Amino acid sequence: MSEKEFLEIFLANPWLFIPAFVVFVAGVTLCWFGGIAAALTALGNKRWAWGIPSIVLGPITGLPYALIYKEAEYPKSLMLKGLGLMLIAVIAVGVALLVR
Repeated sequence: MSEKEFLEIFLANPWLFIPAFVVFVAGVTLCWFGGIAAALTALGNKRWAWGIPSIVLGPITGLPYALIYKEAEYPKSLMLKGLGLMLIAVIAVGVALLVR
């Protein structure tokens, strides 16, 4: 699919792409807030090896930390909800591109 075809599909279906983009951005935001919350939780529990990288890498190191340790239940819920929202947005765009 060329760039021109993608833009034609996007302009023909703004009712789907704009809400999907908003939902995707909300998911990314939840993931990053969850990553920062995981970093704060790790630093509060003196797990420096998890906390310091999570400050910079956010959900990349925050999600594994939250899945391993029980005290990071809230950051885990934020990141999993964010991943769910991103997945919904990607599926919606994929369906729109397949249906065209």
